Amino acid sequence: MKKILGITLLAMTCSAGAQTSQFVQLVPTTYLPKDVNFSLGAVALSMPKYTGSDERRLAAYPMFDAQWKNGAFFSAVNGLGYNFSKDASLQYGLRMSLEAARDESRSGKLHGLGDVNTALEPGAFLNFNLDQNFSLASSIRYGSGLDHNGVQVSFGARATTLLSPQHRLSASIGANWVNSAYMQSYYGVTAAQSVASGYAQYTPSSGISDIKLGASWHWNIDSNWSLTTGASVSRLSGDAGRSPFVFQKNPVTIFSAASYRF
Repeated sequence: MKKILGITLLAMTCSAGAQTSQFVQLVPTTYLPKDVNFSLGAVALSMPKYTGSDERRLAAYPMFDAQWKNGAFFSAVNGLGYNFSKDASLQYGLRMSLEAARDESRSGKLHGLGDVNTALEPGAFLNFNLDQNFSLASSIRYGSGLDHNGVQVSFGARATTLLSPQHRLSASIGANWVNSAYMQSYYGVTAAQSVASGYAQYTPSSGISDIKLGASWHWNIDSNWSLTTGASVSRLSGDAGRSPFVFQKNPVTIFSAASYRF
């Protein structure tokens, strides 16, 4: 138990620069082969320097995933939580997710705006699997932003097709609604920030911040190793897209992740 706890804390520390997914993506407990299921790996990404940036950066993070048959889970993608449902078609529960920091030093175009620190977000999720190939997902998260009172509500859908026992393709769509506190922290410009940055003062309202499309290819190399490669493109909408320091309304992220199950 001490060893597992140590690995978990290490994974949380190493993943502090990353961000958990909007949605919880779990294997239904009835399909889990073991009481405790672990995987370790790494992911490499090409992404904007910040949401709305027209500059790019490369990043790499360790990946860790653990899922228990009793419903508990912890991973760099899903966060830390519990799925209360034993029904393969329905998943619902509570989780703690991570909202990545936005450091002013990351881009000269953030100069004068200050840092938005990494935030832990308590929340809940609800997923419905229509069948093995199509699912609906939703989540709510609280605690991000400068004053840790930002709220995010996400809805999405995912379709999967099996090309062969080793290869699987997936496509997804999702939308994210945020409150005014979140919008102000990540897209707004206060009077003080306006003086320091040169951007015009801007006070955005709550609303849909972005709509995202994604696609990925998953390859089960053998019974232990797997490789997932994919990309996503977002459309910053509403007041988020009108922010004075949003220079790219359609940010693209490309990733490739390798993992080992044991």
